[in-house]
Amino acid sequence: MQPNELNLLLSPYFWAAAFVVFMVVELSTTGAIAGFMGLGALATAFLVEFQIVESIQGVLLGWLVSTVVLAGILWVPLKRRYAGRDTTDAEEGIEPFTNDFGTVEEAPLTASGGMIRLHGARMRAVLSADSEITQVEIGGRVQVVRQDDDQRFVVIPAP
Repeated sequence: MQPNELNLLLSPYFWAAAFVVFMVVELSTTGAIAGFMGLGALATAFLVEFQIVESIQGVLLGWLVSTVVLAGILWVPLKRRYAGRDTTDAEEGIEPFTNDFGTVEEAPLTASGGMIRLHGARMRAVLSADSEITQVEIGGRVQVVRQDDDQRFVVIPAP
């Protein structure tokens, strides 16, 4: 870079523009590196504007340090917020589709299995052992009671 081009690094507008560019990159890609670099660029814009750093080396060091410090400060809260939960539905006692109604899709549904249509999707199901009947014919309505260990819906004939 030429000396005049390096002086561009001493402009807070350059760093504000760098912030915008890094944020666009961050929003269009996965990961968080560009976001932290963008936040470092924003912090550097303030460092340059308020003349806390006045040399090119100081500006570049300020950008590097602010990027690393902000990444260190924000990493854990951001990871906690966007990482999702640490438990499964079963561990939290959530039983999806319980008490929902479906229709037997193919072959009679028995205690050994069959297919039902539930909310527009085909799903595996078994007739509950507590049921008074042994099978439900195609087109028959059933109600979901729970899921078994094989992730099949345990159903009873709909009232």
